Amino acid sequence: MIGSYRFSVSRMIPRMTQVALQTHKKDLMRETPNFAKRKFLYRLSRSDYEKQWGKDYVKPGTGTRIMSTLLRYMPKIGPFKAMAFKNPTPQTEDLYFKSINTTVDQYRAFLVQVGADTLTLPNRDFDTGNLTRAAEYTLTDGTYAKLLAQLSDREFNLTSPELRANILDFYSDLSAPIDTKAMRFAGGK
Repeated sequence: MIGSYRFSVSRMIPRMTQVALQTHKKDLMRETPNFAKRKFLYRLSRSDYEKQWGKDYVKPGTGTRIMSTLLRYMPKIGPFKAMAFKNPTPQTEDLYFKSINTTVDQYRAFLVQVGADTLTLPNRDFDTGNLTRAAEYTLTDGTYAKLLAQLSDREFNLTSPELRANILDFYSDLSAPIDTKAMRFAGGK
């Protein structure tokens, strides 16, 4: 799952941003006379970007250009018509840029905390945003059940005190309607 996330962040999102820019550049320039490609792609200044990531910038390749051409014409015909691009409203654009700026600012704050070895993150379910607890989310219940089964197979030899405390906290309320409870006691996995 982490590999998929890394791929999405490092490859897919920037590539789709390039495709969107390539596909709708004329619309963006028409709607925003002072449109800056750099602002659309990155929040960092060019010098900050180069300092952190190097001077290698990969311009949109042939695949990106082909994909943008297909996306430009395909949604207008057949079953792909529903995928037609609709320009966001100014309010939507503002929300988008504010969310990106907030995310970048929070990420930078987290990096400072990592550098100072003071980062503590709450145990949250990334799908719901709620604190992780039993019976809150079916997939979480299943994940904890699988983790417990794997640790049990190894006779709990790899269990750190922190992990043990986390598991005990998760299962502290046995009256909760945990999705995997009936399955585990019935002998299932």
